[in-house]
Amino acid sequence: MNDLRKTLGPSGPAVAGLTRGRQMRFVFHAAYLIAAVGLAVSTPVLAKSEYEATIVRTTFGVPHITADTMGGLGLGAAYAQAEHNFCLMADNYVTVAGERAKFFGKDEQTNIGVRTGTNLESDVYYRTMMDVSALRKNFSVASADQRGLIDGWVAGYNRFLKDHADKLPPSCLGKPWVRPIGRDDALRSINAFSMIVSSVMLAPQIANAAPPGAEPVPAVAAAQMDADRVRLLPGSNGWAFGGDATTNGRGLVVNNPHFAWFDANRFYQMQLTIPGKINVAGVGMMNQPYILMGFNQDVAWTLTVDTAPHMAIFRLALDPTDATSYLVDGKRETMTRRTINIETRDGPPVQRTVYSSRYGPIVSIPKGGLGWSRHTAYAVMDINNNSLRGGDTWVGLAKARSVREVNDILGRELGAPFMNTMAADRSGEILYADVSAIPNLSAPRFGDCAQIPTRVPGMAQRPLIIDGSRSNCGLENAPGTPRPGLRPAKELPVMFRRDFVQNSNDSYRLTNPNATWSDYGPLLNQDQKATPDPRTRMGVKEIERVLVKGKFDLDLAAQTMLSNKSLGAEIALPSILKLCERPTAPADACAALSKWDGKADIDSRGAPLFSLFWELIEERSDIWAVKFDPTDPINTPRTLITDGKVGEELIVALRQAADVLKNRGEPLDAPLRLVQFAKHGDERIPISGTSAGGVLNLTIQLPSSEGRDVQYGPSFVNAVTFDDHGPVAKSLLAYSQSSDASSPHSADQTRAFSTKDLRRFPFSEAEIRADQIGPTRKIRN
Repeated sequence: MNDLRKTLGPSGPAVAGLTRGRQMRFVFHAAYLIAAVGLAVSTPVLAKSEYEATIVRTTFGVPHITADTMGGLGLGAAYAQAEHNFCLMADNYVTVAGERAKFFGKDEQTNIGVRTGTNLESDVYYRTMMDVSALRKNFSVASADQRGLIDGWVAGYNRFLKDHADKLPPSCLGKPWVRPIGRDDALRSINAFSMIVSSVMLAPQIANAAPPGAEPVPAVAAAQMDADRVRLLPGSNGWAFGGDATTNGRGLVVNNPHFAWFDANRFYQMQLTIPGKINVAGVGMMNQPYILMGFNQDVAWTLTVDTAPHMAIFRLALDPTDATSYLVDGKRETMTRRTINIETRDGPPVQRTVYSSRYGPIVSIPKGGLGWSRHTAYAVMDINNNSLRGGDTWVGLAKARSVREVNDILGRELGAPFMNTMAADRSGEILYADVSAIPNLSAPRFGDCAQIPTRVPGMAQRPLIIDGSRSNCGLENAPGTPRPGLRPAKELPVMFRRDFVQNSNDSYRLTNPNATWSDYGPLLNQDQKATPDPRTRMGVKEIERVLVKGKFDLDLAAQTMLSNKSLGAEIALPSILKLCERPTAPADACAALSKWDGKADIDSRGAPLFSLFWELIEERSDIWAVKFDPTDPINTPRTLITDGKVGEELIVALRQAADVLKNRGEPLDAPLRLVQFAKHGDERIPISGTSAGGVLNLTIQLPSSEGRDVQYGPSFVNAVTFDDHGPVAKSLLAYSQSSDASSPHSADQTRAFSTKDLRRFPFSEAEIRADQIGPTRKIRN
């Protein structure tokens, strides 16, 4: 019992009114669970500190957490998040510990970051990448603020489990994988998010990599990097307006990040306050104690996934006599072998041998041309692995007082793992920065040693391939960076302005058409595609239309972001309707598009048909009458060719798109509200947006006999500016706070998002008191 009490922490009162006898029943219940399944508790367990937090909830169940210490904030944040998402949080700790096969079966499908794979692949990947000793070392040199948040988080999670072990939601009540956590668990979860758009994208290919001639692993077919295995692609939009573009002369930010609506990749909305030290609101990632995007008294910021590489894949020249040895400067080096034993729920343990080089683990992507042959292999170096610098970045931004300070923090930490940052302050200055963790290769070394292929099937970002056979091709060390091999901040794109900056996962060069940029070299000048993403073009067009007539205020900025206008409608619909005059054109599809309003609102008719049509044609460059002009990337290409062979091929594509919908049983002219939704029990909540065509609110849906259930799309929709007293914000979390379907806060914001009903966020003490729901609670560990 003493060991258990060390694990669960002191048994003092956690919530006012909870009796000691009731607490002890919870302790014994948790003890029974641990003893019954023999779970190993992660060590070290908890800091021997006392933490306390006050939690007040407002409309939609948003917690406002106040404490005297960072540890107290961590405690309150974890407790509040667990009240809405405990089962999801516990499941994630199983994932990052590499124990999914043990509890859920080795062959069942799961989400590995933002892609799919088997539980076995997930376990092998996380066991391969997680270096707990390195994480502990980096924790020891992290800021005292971050260390306090993390230890407080562990205490808060365990406090909640202790208080609620016998009344958890059915999906995790009494399950053998529910356990107290230690600091190592928290560090692994933080680390996993940092790699979500780098090596996590290659998890099955790392897990299944085997030398040529070796007995194939059972799931090797799953490692072929088919494009359909990557379920999610970047879809975020971020805008910042300066004093020259706003009616009040102050800064204004619009957050519209797109992320998963499921699993531990969800955001959670909260406010964290230590009087006189920190007061920040916004969203954090599941199982993390930080505000990732949000605002404080003086600054607001948003993030989008950038186009820069955040890992390097080294091409190894193998020893002709041994495919597990490679040559560097002509000298032979033997790959290290590590045997990973994976316990399984439904059979004997599985052993996997993972091979690694001086650069990192071996990866095999045969369909991407990066397979392990008798002559060549490839190794992954994830620049974000085992880093906690992201945490100190988010803690720093929470306390920033100007966009200049935001930039200083980004440059000092180089901890933003894969993001562009757009920020605005109350003085009216704005910032764009792609100051993130990027491998460092000078232009000459890149030209001599590296390449970035146009495309590798199934990868969301284009990979950086480096010659691993020469030691002088390694990443370069720059003075003043927090770790070797990082590109220094002074060589990364930064711009301060007073009109606008925007990003929709495109190159920094498209931030503002009026901007002039320095050349940041080939490593950063690689765009994801030859032409801008249609969302970028739509966003800039919408912004410039407003600024031609006037300026933005808070409501207009939010309305513009949520307009759901389609770039495809602007540049292609008139041509399609002209094609429809041909006798070979599908009459029903043409009739549906003639009714389309050019948007993807819930009452728009014909939007799904156009989206499918666009997906069939968007990669073609030969269909445009006005070709792409790199000097006018926002306005080109445009206007479809309607005659000759191209015109006939476009008609065929339109017919194919119509046939897809017919086979699904969907009327071609059905309003979007009837066919696209978020399911909440038997309720279907209409959701706007579409997967193609340049609509800012990109959504990805899972087709079913009922229609399309949204799996990915807008998440934290937030517009914020400043007045004389502080921030003025309107916001929504599109998929709501709770993943527990029985919670009153599992779909309330989703219904509001359906009608674009953003609400004022209560930031000041008076606003919070006026909007409070439920009692004020004090939580102690």
